[in-house]
Amino acid sequence: MNRARRRPQSGRTGGGNDRDPEERQPYRPQPKKGAHPAVVVVTLVLLVGTVSMFAFSYINRPTEPVKVIEESTNDKEYRAIQKDIQRSNSLAREVVQNRNDWAAKEFSRKWQKAMDFSSATQQKLREMLAEVRNEDGTLPPEYSGYNSDFTRIQTIIGDLAKVAPMFTDDEE
Repeated sequence: MNRARRRPQSGRTGGGNDRDPEERQPYRPQPKKGAHPAVVVVTLVLLVGTVSMFAFSYINRPTEPVKVIEESTNDKEYRAIQKDIQRSNSLAREVVQNRNDWAAKEFSRKWQKAMDFSSATQQKLREMLAEVRNEDGTLPPEYSGYNSDFTRIQTIIGDLAKVAPMFTDDEE
């Protein structure tokens, strides 16, 4: 009795539905939402920017090969000269600090040693750069970094000249 009262379920086959199963619509999932428009715009801007930078650098690359400037000095020689400049600085500092503490002969001997060492260091630096100097005696722009070494050694020699003793061992 109970069965007679039930209504047939819609969409079920064999439940009294006279629709043909082939006429039914196939199952379609809900369409997915796309990316947010701001994400798309930012991605496109980055892509266009990258491509344009690559194209710009490709178009403006140098056409002639890069000239390699051959070094005319030896790195070991230059490092030795830098160490000599530091030693000259320490000798000069010692002489200047102790100019009143020593006896005249010892001060004169230490001053002469510092002056000779500093002058020899300056001469080594001049000889190292002699072949790259311009005709007027200046260094080319690519060697202008060596001017600071000349300035340091000249300052040391100038400081020594200011505290020179009245008489050196040679003059006595």
